[in-house]
Amino acid sequence: MTEQIQINRQTIYLTIENVTLDTESGIAEQENQFVGFFKYEPVTEISFGEQVKDANGENVVFHSIEQARNQISDMLKRIIYPPSFLNPMDYTADNLAEIMQKELTFNIGDFNSDEIQESITGTMTNCTLASASNPPNMPYSVRIMTNNGERRLRISDIISITR
Repeated sequence: MTEQIQINRQTIYLTIENVTLDTESGIAEQENQFVGFFKYEPVTEISFGEQVKDANGENVVFHSIEQARNQISDMLKRIIYPPSFLNPMDYTADNLAEIMQKELTFNIGDFNSDEIQESITGTMTNCTLASASNPPNMPYSVRIMTNNGERRLRISDIISITR
Protein backbone atom coordinates (compact mmCIF):
# COMPACT_ATOMS: atom_id res chain seq x y z
CA MET A 1 0.00 0.00 0.00
CA THR A 2 1.49 3.34 -1.06
CA GLU A 3 0.08 6.72 -0.18
CA GLN A 4 1.17 10.27 -0.83
CA ILE A 5 1.53 12.34 2.35
CA GLN A 6 2.68 15.86 3.22
CA ILE A 7 5.49 16.22 5.76
CA ASN A 8 6.84 19.70 6.48
CA ARG A 9 5.42 20.97 3.18
CA GLN A 10 7.19 18.18 1.24
CA THR A 11 5.42 15.45 -0.73
CA ILE A 12 6.50 12.04 0.50
CA TYR A 13 5.46 8.64 -0.81
CA LEU A 14 4.91 6.23 2.07
CA THR A 15 4.73 2.50 1.38
CA ILE A 16 3.72 -0.04 4.03
CA GLU A 17 4.08 -3.71 3.18
CA ASN A 18 3.58 -7.01 4.99
CA VAL A 19 6.73 -8.77 6.10
CA THR A 20 7.26 -11.76 3.81
CA LEU A 21 9.26 -14.93 4.35
CA ASP A 22 10.56 -17.47 1.87
CA THR A 23 9.17 -20.86 2.84
CA GLU A 24 9.35 -24.28 1.22
CA SER A 25 5.87 -23.72 -0.18
CA GLY A 26 6.64 -20.21 -1.50
CA ILE A 27 6.49 -16.69 -0.15
CA ALA A 28 4.32 -16.25 2.94
CA GLU A 29 3.12 -12.96 4.40
CA GLN A 30 3.47 -12.60 8.16
CA GLU A 31 0.30 -11.58 9.99
CA ASN A 32 0.45 -8.29 11.89
CA GLN A 33 4.04 -7.56 10.80
CA PHE A 34 4.67 -4.61 8.51
CA VAL A 35 7.67 -2.65 7.24
CA GLY A 36 7.70 0.87 5.86
CA PHE A 37 9.49 2.72 3.09
CA PHE A 38 9.55 6.39 2.14
CA LYS A 39 10.56 8.20 -1.02
CA TYR A 40 10.55 11.79 -2.31
CA GLU A 41 9.27 10.75 -5.73
CA PRO A 42 6.64 8.25 -6.87
CA VAL A 43 7.52 4.63 -6.12
CA THR A 44 8.21 2.12 -8.84
CA GLU A 45 7.99 -1.66 -8.99
CA ILE A 46 11.76 -1.71 -8.55
CA SER A 47 12.04 0.77 -5.67
CA PHE A 48 9.69 1.55 -2.80
CA GLY A 49 12.29 3.96 -1.39
CA GLU A 50 14.34 3.97 1.78
CA GLN A 51 13.34 1.38 4.36
CA VAL A 52 12.57 2.72 7.83
CA LYS A 53 15.31 1.75 10.28
CA ASP A 54 15.90 2.29 13.99
CA ALA A 55 18.85 4.16 15.55
CA ASN A 56 20.98 1.00 15.24
CA GLY A 57 20.31 0.66 11.52
CA GLU A 58 17.96 -2.29 11.96
CA ASN A 59 14.73 -2.58 9.97
CA VAL A 60 11.71 -1.54 12.03
CA VAL A 61 8.79 -3.98 12.12
CA PHE A 62 5.36 -2.61 13.01
CA HIS A 63 2.35 -4.53 14.31
CA SER A 64 -0.32 -2.68 12.33
CA ILE A 65 -0.62 -0.44 9.32
CA GLU A 66 -1.91 2.38 11.53
CA GLN A 67 1.06 2.05 13.92
CA ALA A 68 3.44 2.09 10.94
CA ARG A 69 1.78 5.16 9.41
CA ASN A 70 1.80 7.12 12.69
CA GLN A 71 5.34 6.25 13.78
CA ILE A 72 6.84 6.78 10.33
CA SER A 73 5.07 10.16 10.01
CA ASP A 74 6.40 11.23 13.42
CA MET A 75 9.93 10.13 12.48
CA LEU A 76 9.81 11.93 9.13
CA LYS A 77 8.65 15.17 10.77
CA ARG A 78 11.88 15.13 12.79
CA ILE A 79 14.24 14.48 9.85
CA ILE A 80 12.68 16.15 6.79
CA TYR A 81 13.40 19.83 6.36
CA PRO A 82 10.82 22.13 4.76
CA PRO A 83 11.60 23.46 1.24
CA SER A 84 11.96 26.96 2.71
CA PHE A 85 11.63 28.53 6.13
CA LEU A 86 8.85 30.89 7.13
CA ASN A 87 9.31 34.17 8.90
CA PRO A 88 9.72 33.09 12.54
CA MET A 89 6.64 35.13 13.50
CA ASP A 90 4.53 33.09 11.05
CA TYR A 91 5.02 29.77 12.83
CA THR A 92 2.18 28.40 14.95
CA ALA A 93 1.61 25.29 17.04
CA ASP A 94 0.40 23.58 13.85
CA ASN A 95 3.65 23.91 11.88
CA LEU A 96 6.38 24.08 14.56
CA ALA A 97 7.39 20.49 13.76
CA GLU A 98 9.05 21.90 10.62
CA ILE A 99 11.79 23.50 12.73
CA MET A 100 11.83 21.52 15.97
CA GLN A 101 14.65 19.04 16.65
CA LYS A 102 16.60 19.98 13.49
CA GLU A 103 20.07 21.50 13.21
CA LEU A 104 19.42 25.07 12.00
CA THR A 105 20.93 28.54 12.04
CA PHE A 106 18.89 31.18 13.85
CA ASN A 107 19.71 34.76 12.82
CA ILE A 108 19.18 37.12 15.74
CA GLY A 109 18.46 40.85 15.63
CA ASP A 110 16.07 43.60 16.61
CA PHE A 111 12.37 43.19 15.91
CA ASN A 112 11.34 44.85 12.59
CA SER A 113 14.98 45.05 11.44
CA ASP A 114 16.77 43.00 8.79
CA GLU A 115 20.17 43.57 10.41
CA ILE A 116 21.59 40.33 11.79
CA GLN A 117 23.46 40.91 15.04
CA GLU A 118 24.30 37.28 15.75
CA SER A 119 23.79 33.83 14.23
CA ILE A 120 23.28 30.79 16.44
CA THR A 121 23.58 27.25 15.10
CA GLY A 122 21.76 24.64 17.10
CA THR A 123 18.64 22.58 17.62
CA MET A 124 15.37 24.03 18.88
CA THR A 125 14.43 21.70 21.71
CA ASN A 126 11.51 23.55 23.27
CA CYS A 127 8.99 26.22 22.34
CA THR A 128 6.62 27.99 24.70
CA LEU A 129 3.39 29.20 23.14
CA ALA A 130 1.99 32.63 23.84
CA SER A 131 -0.54 33.10 26.63
CA ALA A 132 -4.16 34.01 26.06
CA SER A 133 -3.28 37.74 26.09
CA ASN A 134 -1.27 37.25 22.86
CA PRO A 135 -2.48 35.49 19.73
CA PRO A 136 -3.07 31.87 20.81
CA ASN A 137 -0.87 29.07 19.47
CA MET A 138 1.87 31.51 18.48
CA PRO A 139 5.42 30.76 19.62
CA TYR A 140 6.65 33.11 22.31
CA SER A 141 10.01 31.80 23.49
CA VAL A 142 12.33 29.01 22.36
CA ARG A 143 15.24 27.01 23.72
CA ILE A 144 18.08 26.28 21.33
CA MET A 145 20.72 23.70 22.22
CA THR A 146 24.12 24.69 20.81
CA ASN A 147 27.60 23.20 21.17
CA ASN A 148 28.15 25.78 23.95
CA GLY A 149 24.99 24.99 25.91
CA GLU A 150 21.41 26.14 25.85
CA ARG A 151 20.17 29.57 24.70
CA ARG A 152 16.72 30.97 25.43
CA LEU A 153 15.26 33.51 23.03
CA ARG A 154 12.00 35.26 22.34
CA ILE A 155 10.66 34.34 18.92
CA SER A 156 10.55 38.07 18.10
CA ASP A 157 14.38 38.18 18.45
CA ILE A 158 14.79 35.70 15.57
CA ILE A 159 14.93 37.51 12.22
CA SER A 160 15.26 34.43 10.03
CA ILE A 161 16.00 30.72 10.06
CA THR A 162 18.30 28.93 7.62
CA ARG A 163 19.70 25.47 7.21
